[in-house]
Amino acid sequence: MAGTVRAWLDQAGKFPIAHIGGIPHFNEAVPLGAPRTGVLHTTEGGWAGSLAIFKQHFAPHFMLGFDADAQKVRVAQLVQVGTIGAALKAHNNRAIVQIEMIGFSKENPWIPDDETVAALASLMAVCAIEYGIPLEHPWPDGDFGKAGRNPHRSSGKFGEHGGWFGHGDCPSPDTHWDPGNLEWSVILDRAKQLAGVRLAPLIASAGPAAMAATEQGARKPPKNRPRVDEA
Repeated sequence: MAGTVRAWLDQAGKFPIAHIGGIPHFNEAVPLGAPRTGVLHTTEGGWAGSLAIFKQHFAPHFMLGFDADAQKVRVAQLVQVGTIGAALKAHNNRAIVQIEMIGFSKENPWIPDDETVAALASLMAVCAIEYGIPLEHPWPDGDFGKAGRNPHRSSGKFGEHGGWFGHGDCPSPDTHWDPGNLEWSVILDRAKQLAGVRLAPLIASAGPAAMAATEQGARKPPKNRPRVDEA
């Protein structure tokens, strides 16, 4: 995984990714040899207001969700991947990608609207393919990092295990608890399906899996021809 990464993405599934420049951030490289980790946040506000804040500070790599002015779900990249985003109070250098999703944290189980789920899953799938971030969340649905001190922050998993974390899972001094009681499995399962579609042609064209598939195909009776036991 060491080396360079693709700094800017142009597309996540059906969603074009807009590039918004002039965003202040740490102009320092993320250690690429570390476990590939992503952090998901909720903006706790709308698109325009959140972008105005990110133009001053606290910018993540990506922002996505419903833009009331455009009247559609959008994906924008604010910071190049490979450098540090700034959406955490500390430990930003442990996350290769940070995403701010338009929405509000909830203590009850919740999921964004269908179009936002599609955008988030598409972006996570691309991040899995491009940057090697595992499509996993360390805790089951319903077990979420709450405000203030919580066991997730002191678990030692962040920065040591690859995958997707919420802001509420990140170590102190962070105290934010977004995205709350998100149903991670719904989004990650969708992302795995999307990533699988992209990876399937590569897997099918080489290696033992391709050999097995070819051998199985050779044994399969041709279509419209009766099998021996049916003749």
